[in-house]
Amino acid sequence: MSLASLLGSNLRHPGECIVKIGGTEFSAFYPNLETTVVRLNRKGSAEATLTFKVLRDGADWPMDNNAQVRTWAQIEIIVVFGDSETPFFSGYIKEIGTDTGRSGTTGTITLTCQDIYAAMDRNCRRVTWDEGRDGLDIIREVIRPYGLTLVTDLSSLPLANTHQNVTDYRFIRGLATHNQYEWYLRDQQAGLRELHFGNPQTSAQASTPKLMVRAGRQTNCLSFNVGYDGYQPDRVRFSTAPLSGTEINMETTQPDMELFGTRSADSSESGLETFEWCLPPEDLTSETQAAQRGQAQANDTSFKLKATGKLDGTAYGALLLPGSMVEVGGTGQNDGKWYVDQTTHTFDPTGYFVDFTLIRNASAGDETSDDHILAGIL
Repeated sequence: MSLASLLGSNLRHPGECIVKIGGTEFSAFYPNLETTVVRLNRKGSAEATLTFKVLRDGADWPMDNNAQVRTWAQIEIIVVFGDSETPFFSGYIKEIGTDTGRSGTTGTITLTCQDIYAAMDRNCRRVTWDEGRDGLDIIREVIRPYGLTLVTDLSSLPLANTHQNVTDYRFIRGLATHNQYEWYLRDQQAGLRELHFGNPQTSAQASTPKLMVRAGRQTNCLSFNVGYDGYQPDRVRFSTAPLSGTEINMETTQPDMELFGTRSADSSESGLETFEWCLPPEDLTSETQAAQRGQAQANDTSFKLKATGKLDGTAYGALLLPGSMVEVGGTGQNDGKWYVDQTTHTFDPTGYFVDFTLIRNASAGDETSDDHILAGIL
């Protein structure tokens, strides 16, 4: 929280977060809120951890007796930038931890929260879906009771096995991980929530400000470290079990995403034989399904470069979210486009900071000298 909030001011400041529990702002305990940490990724569930420092009131701990603080209470976290309030996280309190401390007069209460996926992981369902029904239509039916709408770049999702004997959460997870698809939730205005399911959106334009590294007063990125993992295949071979006979059908696919820079990160110029791994054949897998899975795997392993670092969220002035494109400047050949893989957002009295992981498929960026953030003063 900001200093203004701690002093009781009604002013909202950039990078401040608003916490609501059970639909009501938890403002009475803002002075006790030490840290709010939200962890996001593009493949799976989001989590939030809120840590409060509390003082003992006689024999009681005030937050323990607050009716809002209970497991499975709905929680929302909203981030303020300028005059706008941006929905950021919503879900449920999954666990409440109390540490009374050594002195017995001060302690901490920690709320561990999970997004809406938590509600989808409470009941195992036995459902035999209609044979031949498209997987996207099934997903829409599964998520509808949770108030979610499906956002996807896929035109169809063929399914061989239409029997569900797991929770709705694990059913969606199984469909996504089998095909290396992204599957994350996003909160929108007016209480709308979306399930993003499908291929990485690498063709999208960067919709957030540029990450600026060592750019004087324009710097918003405090650290930026890059690793280049060459031990990932350049191509993927996939196969399907034969409907008759014993010969397995095999095909090879390579990444079809556009490069994020001027030079591919593959090893085609190494002088070695082709770097190709194969996926095992699967029973009841159609050629269409196998091709989709092979293509998704080839695209995923093309992300051979990974950048980690820390962002000053207040200086950045926007939310850096997984599943989006971002531009980086001030790092030399690592400038240009990157894809956001994971982010951890921390709000505390010192400010708002984001630890991030970015990925890309090019070993050299596409930023020209004229585009460089320092070009005007060099």
